[in-house]
Amino acid sequence: MIGRINGIRLGYEVWGASGPCIVLIHGFGMDRTIWRDLASTFLDRWRVILPDLRGHGQSEAPGGVYEMPFLADDLVRLLDHLQINQAVVCGHSMGGYVALAFAAQYPQRLSGLGLITSRADADNEEKKQSRFSMIEDVREKGSIIVAESLAPRLSHNPDVVQSAFDLIKKTSPQGLTGSLEGMARRPDRRDLLAEIDVPALVVAGEEDRIIPLDEAVEMASLLQQGELLTIPEAGHMPMLESKAVLAEGLIRLLNRS
Repeated sequence: MIGRINGIRLGYEVWGASGPCIVLIHGFGMDRTIWRDLASTFLDRWRVILPDLRGHGQSEAPGGVYEMPFLADDLVRLLDHLQINQAVVCGHSMGGYVALAFAAQYPQRLSGLGLITSRADADNEEKKQSRFSMIEDVREKGSIIVAESLAPRLSHNPDVVQSAFDLIKKTSPQGLTGSLEGMARRPDRRDLLAEIDVPALVVAGEEDRIIPLDEAVEMASLLQQGELLTIPEAGHMPMLESKAVLAEGLIRLLNRS
């Protein structure tokens, strides 16, 4: 489906018609399709919302910087559009940054939080410069440059790498550059974690080459109701690499929320 949400065309899917609501937010360069198999196979008892972040999938890619609070605004307007008051909000990688912005801005709308191979701290100067360099590369060479550099780091599974490559390659260059600058500008959210008093799940892949395991351990310890789920043999894409294990963790989170 595509709706006019917060002034832009936003792509999304709704699975299930009743029960507690969970929102699953994809990461940078991806789209909502990464969640489909998990949602349809394991989460049929719940109402599942799968949005495409602005600049990704079927959503519009307006110009400008996609700061995480703007993306959280898109999400809450989508919930308004669907007449959903509260939801468990779970984000993968950059989607986790959006979930934390949502928790900061709309705590009354949050019934649970999931941070899936994501982090709470801000970029250091080296990482910021890397993102700005990538912005220039995308402007010069297109989305393929992100696909070539990022996809091989996401998983040891060649099928997952190929799927990620194909998704990133077809993502709007303007969507990628807007998101890259938005991620570079995001604040450190570690202090926020201790203020979040809803059931929370932090998911780490033991073989993740992007998010170190010790960061996930720290985040789970800072959350008042945090649970850590470490998935063996998974990298940065557990929703594709280890669907059943991740789904078990999400179901526990839903049952606690």
